[in-house]
Amino acid sequence: MNAPSAGARTLRRNLGLARWLLIPCACAMLLPLLVRAFPQRASHGLIWTFDLAAHWQMIYALCWLLLCLLSAAGHHRRWTWLAPFALTPMLTASPRLPESTDTARPSAHPALTIAAANVFVGNHDPTPLLAWLRATPVDMFVVSELSPAYADALTQATREDYPYRVLFPDASPFGIGLYSRIPLDAVRRIDTDGGVRTLIAEADVKGRTVRIAAAHPMPPATPHWHAERDAILQRLAREADDMPTIVAGDLNATAWSTALLNLRDPALLRTTHLIPTWPSRWRGVLGIPIDHVLASAHWRRAQTEIGPQIGSDHFPVRVSLHLLRPSMR
Repeated sequence: MNAPSAGARTLRRNLGLARWLLIPCACAMLLPLLVRAFPQRASHGLIWTFDLAAHWQMIYALCWLLLCLLSAAGHHRRWTWLAPFALTPMLTASPRLPESTDTARPSAHPALTIAAANVFVGNHDPTPLLAWLRATPVDMFVVSELSPAYADALTQATREDYPYRVLFPDASPFGIGLYSRIPLDAVRRIDTDGGVRTLIAEADVKGRTVRIAAAHPMPPATPHWHAERDAILQRLAREADDMPTIVAGDLNATAWSTALLNLRDPALLRTTHLIPTWPSRWRGVLGIPIDHVLASAHWRRAQTEIGPQIGSDHFPVRVSLHLLRPSMR
């Protein structure tokens, strides 16, 4: 009997390694369950680290599929039975707002369409964003990383279509603004110790007062910023019960992070897809979904889409919502 060649032995070792790598890959896909189990400690130590790692669920799912295919090589077909485990991120993501069941009669549910776009602080040309908004109009839109130059150009171009606005442009990545076709009232601003601003306004949507929040918390690069991000969203969630509420912006959080998983009521629900929005390079294939529109239980989801390239490292998002009648909530 001939001994296996060197190439065959190398292939066998590599296939064996692929099977062993399935274990850490499976653990990575289960991280959202871990961070959800310990919310009170999520801003410290290992749980903070686990939360950072939990963002990349779609990458782990892709790796799982590739490892299953490699493990199945050499006529070991039984490994393909593990491939469906790649659907785990769909099950561990934060809850999504239910879809409207009565979109055929939009007059029965006053609708609002809102977009959120991180335009990148170094980008001074709003032309791509304007082209998208003209092709798919919205009632209001949130702009993150709004620089003074971008704000001036965007305001000049949208003066007639979006006459109501609340703007706090900044040369840092944390300028923010809200543009609207609908009058904005009761405008206020929440500032963190680090100077990050969250805008809150109210608007009348066919006789109902709704609250709109434009948010762009710090990336959770440290335990402090992680806790600050979660605290901002939890505060907005606590205020979401008394009136229909929408939170939009670059939230620096995925559907598998403590920021969204620990909104336990859940007072705010995700309306957006699990499709990556950052970074926009290579169409976001290796990215994560951190740009969101969250909505309270007063709403139902009608349509959600990811926008085109707008000269930023993020893709914008656009969501249409139907407002439930008070008796239906």
